[in-house]
Amino acid sequence: MKMITAVQAAEKWKLSLRAVQNLCRHGKIHGAERFGSNWMIPESAVRPVDGRSKAGKDAKKNPALHRPLIRKSPFLDMTDLYNTPGTADKSIAALSHHPEAQALFAAEIAYSRCEIDKVYEHANFFLHSHSGFYAVISGGLLLSLSAMWKGDLQMWYKARQHIMEAPCKNSEDRDIVLLTLAAADSAIRNTDDFPDWFARGCFDHLPRDAHPAARVYYIKHLLIAAQELALGKIERAGVRGFGLMKTLPYVIEPMISQMVVDKVIMAEIYLRLCISIAYHQYGDDMHAAEHLDKAIMLCLPDRLYGPLVEHRTQLGPFLDDRLAMVDQEALRQVKVLHKQLHANWTRLHNAVLDKQVQVTLTNREREVSRLAAFGMTDSQIAAQLHLSESSVKAAIRTSKNKTGVNSRKELANFI
Repeated sequence: MKMITAVQAAEKWKLSLRAVQNLCRHGKIHGAERFGSNWMIPESAVRPVDGRSKAGKDAKKNPALHRPLIRKSPFLDMTDLYNTPGTADKSIAALSHHPEAQALFAAEIAYSRCEIDKVYEHANFFLHSHSGFYAVISGGLLLSLSAMWKGDLQMWYKARQHIMEAPCKNSEDRDIVLLTLAAADSAIRNTDDFPDWFARGCFDHLPRDAHPAARVYYIKHLLIAAQELALGKIERAGVRGFGLMKTLPYVIEPMISQMVVDKVIMAEIYLRLCISIAYHQYGDDMHAAEHLDKAIMLCLPDRLYGPLVEHRTQLGPFLDDRLAMVDQEALRQVKVLHKQLHANWTRLHNAVLDKQVQVTLTNREREVSRLAAFGMTDSQIAAQLHLSESSVKAAIRTSKNKTGVNSRKELANFI
């Protein structure tokens, strides 16, 4: 945890040094520690609300009420607060009048920058302050994301427990809790507990501010279902093979257009990455590249490598090739970060869902194995990935040896 001095905190928060020291002495700054006559403060700490301000007076009058956010959603990065590429830090600074919203938005941007230690610190801040509904579910969600990057099963269950115990005051709050749980679970490809209304894509009863995030996680849910249908893991009446996968773009394209109109950058990034996966996995790389390139150009100005890292397992060398044409240094960092995430994500995913996904497969072996498990022939795979048939055969043979399976179809359990 990076620490700053009380002098630095005073300058950052536009307070006097004495005011900061008093806040530390009275326990108003979470994580502050005293060393001799000096105070050290976590860099991620937020300025406490001034008790003399309107927000401070409201908090004193109504300590048990939920603290309102700037937008009625725990997913502040997926609202119009972040509406222009390259302005993430300015958007954080613009929330200085609302410390809790600023801390949450900063934490979400830190996650997209793969600064997981900062995310973990903010999660503990929210859960420690326990100031209301959004603080609890936000802390729980941030903790679940930290657990995914750390591969920590105990932290994962603790995070879900915090979300489920959020102090709801009405049915709308309860639905936000269910949406937040769906967001956490979809990160490890677990759709077992999604509520019926979410699985149907019915968001009428959610606050309008939460709709962009709801659409993103709904599409992730559909993408998981499309892949499992193609792998033969699940069945749907009237839908077989790539049926759902090929239909997905017709659902996602208008959603992306809406995000562009509404200027919701982060939701647009995730939707473009999801549609890229759908197009790429059934062989339409022209349209996949169109959306992937736009997602990359939205991510790079603010160094938002997280979405690219999250989806590299699904997009494989295709993502690497597109990113290499734009920014070689960004590709290097994405590869390093993906290696860390994939190992820990796999450990958590396997533990929660009792699966046997392997980390020993290379990106190319995983991509070839996925298409083989979809039922494609060696020649079809070679044509789609622009490889020789001998390279495809070698990749499948190596994948079988690494996973210990005898058939191509069995590879579906390890990718």
